[in-house]
Amino acid sequence: MPVTDDLISQALAALHVAIVRPLRDGGQKTVKLVARGEDELVLKVVAVGSSSPAALSRARREVELLGSIDDPHLVHAASQLVELGDPVEGAAWLEEFLDGEDLDALLTGPWTWADAAAMAADIAAGLSALHAIDVVHRDLSANNVRRLSSDGSYVVMDPGFARHVLRAGLTVGGQPGTAGYLSPEHLQSYSGVPTAASDVFGLGILMFLALTAEFPIPAAADEADYLRRVTVGETQDLALLRPDLSESQIALVKRALHPQSARRFRNAAKFAGALEAIA
Repeated sequence: MPVTDDLISQALAALHVAIVRPLRDGGQKTVKLVARGEDELVLKVVAVGSSSPAALSRARREVELLGSIDDPHLVHAASQLVELGDPVEGAAWLEEFLDGEDLDALLTGPWTWADAAAMAADIAAGLSALHAIDVVHRDLSANNVRRLSSDGSYVVMDPGFARHVLRAGLTVGGQPGTAGYLSPEHLQSYSGVPTAASDVFGLGILMFLALTAEFPIPAAADEADYLRRVTVGETQDLALLRPDLSESQIALVKRALHPQSARRFRNAAKFAGALEAIA
């Protein structure tokens, strides 16, 4: 069920905002830059219905999470969720507007270790805020991270598929994820469902991308082969691609990308501690 103009109009009226420009339109979710007085915010509108029964629960969870955590490296909710229609056909909420660019647009060439480490430290801080309350992001990718133009720091966004590991009934069918960014756990292999260590795997992917401009496990036209390589952890050799890096630097990224979750850093805080130790 797509987002309709009527749902958007209802959202604007309910949240007392006006559209400035679209940010991401199409399909079941629409994102717009809006204004409320002199403040610019982000409006998110999702369509819900019989074809997408999990969408409303996912939206509620995202707003609940963002409203309960105050961390500079995790995007903040700026309103409560409002339900649209009777019966409910959509939901909408506001988030803070983050100036800058998505990380995906910045991964165009090899970064220095210092720049990649600074990026990873900020992302780890945002993930640590989730992991501290036993929540896993599950869809960490370069499109879900933004670098602020104001101070160059990085902020984690879109935890809409996040899963609270201690609560029942909050998962959706299958495991969400983005090609190129999947962990072995996303495939529901012997490693099990995504955990905090799965977010660490995503951190390892982002560091590898920043350092080489290549995915450690590139997605390919042969989907079955890609999924096999993810399952067994068949990554490219960072030492060959970046021979200038130290053994400890290479070892950190390699550990984050270990196919067995128990052999990685347990969570983002442990990853951050190891990153700081070799700084």
